Amino acid sequence: MIRATNRQPPVPSGPAIPGYGGEHGNGGAGGAKNLRWRFGCHLRRLDLATYKARTQRTDEKIVELEKEIDKLRWHIIGLSEVRREGEDTVILESDNLLYHREGDHLSQGGVGFIVHKSLVNNIVKIGSVSTSVAYLILRITKRYSLKVIQVYAPTLAHPDEEVEEMYEDISRAMHSSKTRYTVLMGDFNANLATRENGELKVGKFGIGQRNPRGQQLVNFMEKEGLFMMNSFFEKRPHRKWTWSSAEGSTKNEIDFIMTTRRLFSDVSMIARVKTGSDH
Repeated sequence: MIRATNRQPPVPSGPAIPGYGGEHGNGGAGGAKNLRWRFGCHLRRLDLATYKARTQRTDEKIVELEKEIDKLRWHIIGLSEVRREGEDTVILESDNLLYHREGDHLSQGGVGFIVHKSLVNNIVKIGSVSTSVAYLILRITKRYSLKVIQVYAPTLAHPDEEVEEMYEDISRAMHSSKTRYTVLMGDFNANLATRENGELKVGKFGIGQRNPRGQQLVNFMEKEGLFMMNSFFEKRPHRKWTWSSAEGSTKNEIDFIMTTRRLFSDVSMIARVKTGSDH
């Protein structure tokens, strides 16, 4: 799990922000439209995380994940490889909100979010543009909102054309509704490494060697004006890599958090969430 911490701007207290809606799936996000919770919140910091769950197909797996994240400080967690059927938004017994969109095949893929109960009523909209790109819009002040986009990119076994289609979907999510701040995060199945050739959107604290999929990601970042926040914070190697091979001999950083503005005061890998993921 990769977590990013932002200490500005604060999230205000206030009434619920009505209006949830998915764009695709079985019923979209309609399950959340009639909610009447009234949680207030006033936060000096906002903690976002991205996690490749591998599967959250059953309700038991959701309960297991919630027990694990109870150990952490978090507000929004983006999920990759959810593997749940259909598209839906539900309030869990914990009062946290779960949104999910299934992948092209139930046995793999899919994206989603878990939103902390204290922020449920700050959600303006939640939905997806494809099976690999989901988004939510969160009201953070009376004037400004934050868009969070969660991605699960095709693996190296898939053709480059599928990756290009994914980036087109991300662009659609970025530009479909204007917000003051945008965060893009998830499993990109790409090795980015460190800054090359005077790149300004990539910092000097990446690890490993860049591969072609990593270059595709950099090209997209330059096009969309995104900063790779992982690479701007110096960490020990065990707080950088996010994926390990089964035998543990290969470790790569392939999960990332990017922003249109350099919002965060820290980005780091957290290894304390254990639900059977290889990330």
